[in-house]
Amino acid sequence: METPDKMEQEINLGDLFWKILFRWRQVIFWGVFFAVLMGGIKFLKDIRAYHKTENMDLEQKESELSEEEMQQVIEARNLKTRMEEYERYLDKSVLMKIDPYKKPVVELQYYVDSEYTFNFTQESQKDYTDDLVALYYNYILSGEMSEKLIEATGLSVDQENISELWQVSQVGGSISIKVACPEENQMEDVARLIKEQLSKKEKELQSIEVHELKLLGESKNVVVDAVLSDRKNAISTSIVNLNAQLNNLKSGMTEQQINLIDNEEVQEESDSVRQVITKPRLNVKYIVLGAIFGIFLVCAWVVYEVAFNAKLQNPEEIRTLFNTRLVGEVTVRTQNKHFLSAIDNRLLSLKNSKKKKLTTDQQIKIIIANIALSCKHQGINHIFMTGSEYEYLDNNILDKIKKGLLLQNIQVEEGGNIFYDAESLKRGTEIRNVLFVEQVEESIYNEIYNELNIAKEQKNYVIGIVVLV
Repeated sequence: METPDKMEQEINLGDLFWKILFRWRQVIFWGVFFAVLMGGIKFLKDIRAYHKTENMDLEQKESELSEEEMQQVIEARNLKTRMEEYERYLDKSVLMKIDPYKKPVVELQYYVDSEYTFNFTQESQKDYTDDLVALYYNYILSGEMSEKLIEATGLSVDQENISELWQVSQVGGSISIKVACPEENQMEDVARLIKEQLSKKEKELQSIEVHELKLLGESKNVVVDAVLSDRKNAISTSIVNLNAQLNNLKSGMTEQQINLIDNEEVQEESDSVRQVITKPRLNVKYIVLGAIFGIFLVCAWVVYEVAFNAKLQNPEEIRTLFNTRLVGEVTVRTQNKHFLSAIDNRLLSLKNSKKKKLTTDQQIKIIIANIALSCKHQGINHIFMTGSEYEYLDNNILDKIKKGLLLQNIQVEEGGNIFYDAESLKRGTEIRNVLFVEQVEESIYNEIYNELNIAKEQKNYVIGIVVLV
């Protein structure tokens, strides 16, 4: 008999297919990993190349201009920037969106009365009135009041824009508040909000000095704001003038200068081929290739494991590789609980769908019957049970086999690997009848061959091999 190393092992494509399916977690993980990796690397490379080409193209175009032409481009860029700033301000400013001829305004007049008196006959106390007025003044212009106003008006603006609506002044112990409302129907809410907030603040500032914040006057009017009208007209006029200057400057420029003003990409035509630089996007092709590579890597690793694995892969190899009788197989391996183990169970059910399901006890009974029949035909009533990894096998399974054979009037002795254990070899040779027990993924091909070969050399009768799976 040849050694397994010299034997041509046939890879069972069906078993290989199921081994790959049971590695579905690794397939998904490495498929996604390499898809993201290759897609991301390609995207980063394209981004770098895009920016590099963009910068090189812009610098190259600028270097082709004379000093006077480049100065014109810079001047035009400055005009365009100023014009865009005015346009952004008009677009974002809440105040600029109010009609200056129908401007809703809320006016409130307050006076801080600290009831402070100066008595020459007694020790004088510090007058905190000016400090209180300053505290109220700063609070009104603070971010807290602005936030409350934004909530009251329901505007989606920031504090910088809303602050334009406030006009606050102080003279002595009095404070004047003017608030422009975006809509006329918001004036009542704004007035109520200001009064509520200042009333709360009045209670807080009593700790500094006892005082009273008196509301001297309140009005809600729709007025004509000539200053706002002039300001809007001035900005609009500035935009028109800047645009006219820009257009006048562009009229004397070349197409290359005009493109450089806007930092636009120049389309170059050569031999009827137009090269347009576009901003890179994720390349689906590289994502798919990465996923395929990750899946292929897992499949290749499974094939490598199967092709170069030195351990017993399945019970049928007892017949195909060692030309020895397979007495039977017993399922003893327990499935570890993994994430989404239900999928593994479903795959296992599909794999074994054409096999009749037997319990462990039923499998052992069939093995005992096969051994008993063989022993009866050979006139054997005493056997020696061993294996290459016998000491590591499931003792419960071995005990059940031994007890079942005893009930069939067959005495059983057991021992270690007869290739290494001299006592086991001696005892097995004396009994002459040997039954081997091996286990998938535990028993090594060379060890199985060695024990079968030494049994043959000692003229022992090999009943067969039981395989635990």
